Amino acid sequence: MRKYLVLLGVLLAFPAYGEEKAADLDEIVVTATRTEKSVGDAPGSVSVVTAAEMKKRNIQSLDEALNLLPGVLDNRIKGLMGTTSTVTFRGLSGAGRSLLLLDGMPLNSAYSASQPWGGLYARNFSQIEVVRGPSSSLYGGNAMGGVINFMSHMPEKREFTLSGGYGDRLGSDTGLANLWSTYASYGDKIGKLRLYTAFGYRTTRGYPTALVTASSAPTAASGITGATRTFSTTGATRYLVGDTGDNGWWDYSAAVRVQYDISETDNVRFSWLRTANKYSYEDPHTYLRNAAGQPVYTFTNSSGRAVVTESTFINGEGSNIIDTYVIHAEALFGTVKGKFLFGINDEIENWYTTPSSATLAGGRGNKSDSPGRTYYTDLQLSLPVMEKHILTGGFTFRYDTADSNNFPLNDYRDPDSVSGASTQWGGGTTQTYSAYLQGEIALLDSLTLYAGLRNDFWVSNNGYAGFTGTGATSETYPEKTKNSVNPKGAVVWKPLDGTTLRVSGGKAFRAPPLNQLYRTWISSGTQTIYNSNPDLDPETVLGWDIGGEQALWKGAKIKATFFENYLSHMIYNVTIAGTTTIDGKEYKNKKYTNVGGAETRGVELELEQKMGDNLRLFAGYTYTDSEITEYDPDPTLVGKQLTQVPRNMFFVGADASWGPASLFASGRYVGKRHNSDDNSDTVNKVYGSYDPYFVVDMKVSYKVTDWATASFSVNNLLDREYYTYYVSPGRSFFANLDLKF
Repeated sequence: MRKYLVLLGVLLAFPAYGEEKAADLDEIVVTATRTEKSVGDAPGSVSVVTAAEMKKRNIQSLDEALNLLPGVLDNRIKGLMGTTSTVTFRGLSGAGRSLLLLDGMPLNSAYSASQPWGGLYARNFSQIEVVRGPSSSLYGGNAMGGVINFMSHMPEKREFTLSGGYGDRLGSDTGLANLWSTYASYGDKIGKLRLYTAFGYRTTRGYPTALVTASSAPTAASGITGATRTFSTTGATRYLVGDTGDNGWWDYSAAVRVQYDISETDNVRFSWLRTANKYSYEDPHTYLRNAAGQPVYTFTNSSGRAVVTESTFINGEGSNIIDTYVIHAEALFGTVKGKFLFGINDEIENWYTTPSSATLAGGRGNKSDSPGRTYYTDLQLSLPVMEKHILTGGFTFRYDTADSNNFPLNDYRDPDSVSGASTQWGGGTTQTYSAYLQGEIALLDSLTLYAGLRNDFWVSNNGYAGFTGTGATSETYPEKTKNSVNPKGAVVWKPLDGTTLRVSGGKAFRAPPLNQLYRTWISSGTQTIYNSNPDLDPETVLGWDIGGEQALWKGAKIKATFFENYLSHMIYNVTIAGTTTIDGKEYKNKKYTNVGGAETRGVELELEQKMGDNLRLFAGYTYTDSEITEYDPDPTLVGKQLTQVPRNMFFVGADASWGPASLFASGRYVGKRHNSDDNSDTVNKVYGSYDPYFVVDMKVSYKVTDWATASFSVNNLLDREYYTYYVSPGRSFFANLDLKF
């Protein structure tokens, strides 16, 4: 650790130049302390991405707005069509270890704690606030690595926006094909009433993301050609024989917000946001041909056993629809400021289909359907104490419920062709009762102490799980409770103009989601039964960081932070002894279990140089050292790197303008990641691997009139080929016209 701290000290030792101040740190955030605070005064490591910054970039999915922040991994899989993409912090990978908020309302799925990026449009938000580090002292569960809070846009005057664009491949077989995007919004302020409504829609034919590989090639005697030798991620020989077709996608977003300003300090707001998306696959492609040149979808090995069949080339489809309702009120009672929030996050649809005994012409399949709902309420009070200090406290209640079922389909191509009762099922509820308190104490004019504590009482109940057929089970589970006390402290010291030093540390937790507690399901492809585990306990993390910001010469600044995290009771999916026989086949068993511990530590750096008002150069670097420190079922994993944690990430970029024209260009590097606990997946540029990659994106904009702006973007400008399990998007362009009145 000493070498990291020495590096940190050297980087922050540069003296400030003249009277240069960090003027760009004036953005106001609420997420870091639950009260309004400038970024420069906030405890911990905080970043803000404004609406103006997002407009300068070609952001198709909202998480892409965060991929130029240090310590943040935007694990976007297969571009816009990714349904399991996540944003994680400081090596704490996994969707449930980072908390997503919409104006303070949790968005993580009630069923799986996943992050619902599909259908979130950047244009709907005034800014995104990002807080790194354990944050359960204010926000409870899931806030292990940090918090992302989307702040909704509300109009200050009448406004109308219309935007439309088209994109396509640009010399790349894997670029997004036929991407269409439209967006319209209307906002107004009529006396004390503010209104905002918006609708956006996107669709693309995509590209072939999922490849088809075989364990052996067709025999010479078969006369079938076209198989290309490749490898698995561990180096075993495989043969590339086709793909499952163009991975199409559409999504839309609809928003309505109404706010009544009772006074300058008191208001009440209602908001509704719907996000919806669906993915599908067009006809698959086989690369195999027989002697007559005709396509081939089946072949056997020398023993006559089928290696691939038509069903090997078939993929399913899926859909997700979420309605989020939020009522938010603020009022000032003398010197006491009160905030009240009540919200419902209703995941109406969350399903996907898989073929079973099927061919290209149709056949049977399965539909997995897992809707869920979250109810959330928060009451907060903030009061000044002796003018210089602030005390903030409140109470929170969260209720999650979800049910998951697997239904047989007569035709895998028709998700409505359900032909019987559920064959696999599970579900239940969880409740979390919380109380929190934070003190902001001004020790000196330049020195502020933050101390907070939160107690979360977690209850899981009404759990059930089972499946039909051979070895059938059907179980209900007793209630389980757990209490978690989560403290946090921070010190912010500003000894000189342009210099800020911070130290913070705290504890956070993540309760197991409902799908790990109560979901038992069978994978025929891997011949595995994934068993529910109602005995799971929450994970915990102890983390701390030290860092600072230093103004250098005119227009230049540097930020540096060192961090450490210690995880315990980590949840792993463990293979358990014994097999289960189903329809004459042996199935192994796996179960999520609290058996692990881990550590992450590293350094985050940011550099910025402004040259007047027309040019900004920026760069950032993150080094993360991670390792498993405990794993009871297999001690050989101790010392291995955590999955989905790259050691090195960096970005560089330029933001320039000349009169009505502007340019934003950036390059991003993400290092090698492992997807297996034993780190055996070392082979790159093969299907299933997570490759190191460097991509360059650019966007050129021109303000034609005061109300019209045209832009042209190119993503993956260098047309880099790499895998993030699936084939990642190649070079593509997007042209857009924005009208704002």
